Amino acid sequence: MDWMDLLRQICEVCVIPLLGVLTAYLVALINTKKNEIKEKTKSEKLRKYIDMLSVTITACVQATNQTYVESLKGKDLFDEEAQREAFQQTFNAVMGILSDEARLYLSEAYGDLDELITAKIEAEVSAQKVEPLF
Repeated sequence: MDWMDLLRQICEVCVIPLLGVLTAYLVALINTKKNEIKEKTKSEKLRKYIDMLSVTITACVQATNQTYVESLKGKDLFDEEAQREAFQQTFNAVMGILSDEARLYLSEAYGDLDELITAKIEAEVSAQKVEPLF
C-alpha cells in the first residue's frame, strides 16, 4: 500500500463524512444569523414607526388644541360635540400624515390601527393636560 492509497482511504473514511457534517452546521449557522438579522430589522422598523406615530400624535394634538380647542374654550363653547370634532380633526390629521407603509406596518404589528391611534391620542391629551377630546 503506498501513500496515495492511504490518503485516498483517509479521505473516503474521514474527510468526506466530515464535509457533510460541516456543511449541515454551516447551513444551520447561516439560517440562525439570517433570522437574527431579520428580527433585528423588524424591531428597528417597528420602533421607527412607533416613534413616528408618537411624534405625529403629539404634534397633531398640540395643533388641534391651539387652533380649535383654545378658541372654543375662550368662548365657553367647548361642549361634547366640540370635543368629538376636536378628536376627529386630530385623528384625521394623524392619518393624513402617516405614510401608507407606516399604516400597513403598524396594522400588521398591532391589529386595529384606529384603536391604537385613538388610545394614543387619548393618552397624549391627558399628558398635555387638556380636556378630553371626547
